[in-house]
Amino acid sequence: MHSEQTIIEGCLRNEKYFQELLYSTYASKMFGICLRYAPDREIAHDLLQEGFIKVFQTLHQFKGNSALGSWMYRIFINTSINYVKRKLKYPFEVIHNENIDLSDEKQIDEDEKNLWLDHITPKEALEMVQKLPEKYRLIINLYAIEKMKHNEIADLLNITEGTSRSQLARARKILSEELNAKIKTKIGE
Repeated sequence: MHSEQTIIEGCLRNEKYFQELLYSTYASKMFGICLRYAPDREIAHDLLQEGFIKVFQTLHQFKGNSALGSWMYRIFINTSINYVKRKLKYPFEVIHNENIDLSDEKQIDEDEKNLWLDHITPKEALEMVQKLPEKYRLIINLYAIEKMKHNEIADLLNITEGTSRSQLARARKILSEELNAKIKTKIGE
């Protein structure tokens, strides 16, 4: 077993063995990230390849202040976010008359999590998220998976916090409707 430092040094020397070792060590975890942001597996594979190209091109910048996997994680998140931003068909918008009560988001998060866990598999949840329009898929991933706050999402995407909140509410509504339909199908209504 090679140390992380040995793998990095081998990659920096462009040694194919170490590049393949780095890829095989991290590919499945990084593919999981890509899957969350991509609408399908084919695009997720493209994002995986794009992310690894960036890793190999910028590995010389890795300072070792964190684990290599954590550093790569940020690259794959950014690669995925940039993909979604490029593909957005419609800009983010806020409907000001919309009644969105997000005063207790933490409780909503817990209630939602329990409902999901009781009725669908992780694979089904991923498929539902992948079907969301790009902007909703992006916001739900940043908020629910990356644990970003609305102000951080707003800064990252150059939108307002209100827009982030409303897009999250819309994504949740779509997912909730689909979940309710799945539950009715499963229990035979």
